[in-house]
Amino acid sequence: MATGNIRRTGGKRNYARPTSPSTSTATTAADTTSVTVTFTASTLGPAATSYLVTGTSTTGATVSTTITTSPTTVTGFSGGATYNVTVAGQNYNGAGATFAAATGLVIPSVYSLQSTYNTSGTYTVATGVTAIAAYVIAAGGGGGGGGKGNNNYSNGAGGGGSCAIVGFKDFTVTAGQTVTITVGSAGTGGEGTNNVGSGSAGNSGGISKITYGGTDIATANGGSGGAAGQVGSNVSGGGGGNGASNVAGAITITGATGGTGSINDVTGSTTQASTSNITGSNTITAILPSNNAYGSGGGGGIIAGASVGNAAGGGGRGGGGNTGPAQTATGVGAGGGGGSGGASFINQNGAVGAAGFVGQIILYVK
Repeated sequence: MATGNIRRTGGKRNYARPTSPSTSTATTAADTTSVTVTFTASTLGPAATSYLVTGTSTTGATVSTTITTSPTTVTGFSGGATYNVTVAGQNYNGAGATFAAATGLVIPSVYSLQSTYNTSGTYTVATGVTAIAAYVIAAGGGGGGGGKGNNNYSNGAGGGGSCAIVGFKDFTVTAGQTVTITVGSAGTGGEGTNNVGSGSAGNSGGISKITYGGTDIATANGGSGGAAGQVGSNVSGGGGGNGASNVAGAITITGATGGTGSINDVTGSTTQASTSNITGSNTITAILPSNNAYGSGGGGGIIAGASVGNAAGGGGRGGGGNTGPAQTATGVGAGGGGGSGGASFINQNGAVGAAGFVGQIILYVK
């Protein structure tokens, strides 16, 4: 039965408030704090023009919104809280009687981003936080420095290797305890030589890790530096880093090897071998914002026209074209390009290798 009375105000006829929906449900799903509300409009009494959804938690917090279609996804609920959800029809005169859509609806606890660390630091576990998840990304290796030939050309240097990536979730923590964040420093490029002979190798990228309770729970190693450019011999790129974690279900992505340094060719860099993600916990499903954000460095060259190796995966391009400089990596944890080799008969020195890119740690809490 409709509530309220029919009356006239200012010469206009006002209708009674609508009756409650004949059916209504409110449900949620894993990995989301949203609630799906469905309803069936009542065929009795005045029609509703919209529906007021109200969720009241056991702590007194309230979510309130107006919807017009069924089903509709309603946001604003707090993860881990329990709500009673009601739906009421609304029209010109306001809201009518409520219909209990759900009683004791438990909203799943989901992860939220705590911080993205580009430098080392600490996180003190906040009150109410019981678990952490993270992506641990090491730093890229530096490209090698180019050599200088003896009355001829010297080969370019190897590109730096890219880092390892480790992802984990559901590691239990206690409020007030400290999570130590270590972010790896970029591997520096090797020096090119001004004298006949080899340049110097690039340096490895630094380790990134997360430590809790004095134990390293996830460690990612940086990519190795590219080999120095030599006279008359191709040289290898730096190896990709590897990683490990003692958290159950963690994933590990091994870094890609840097490009080979040579005279007649410039070997390109490569993307990371895997795009695996940790899944099933809301926003932490995207460890790799883009596969192009990670990769190794290209190898250095010397012959004009073989100017640069490709920079797949954000790795630096190798120097080439006699004096072309290597390019620093642009992707997180990517390796730097190798320096080009020089020729003594035109008094050309080996070029400096490019640095890798720093590491990063992305920390989530729930």
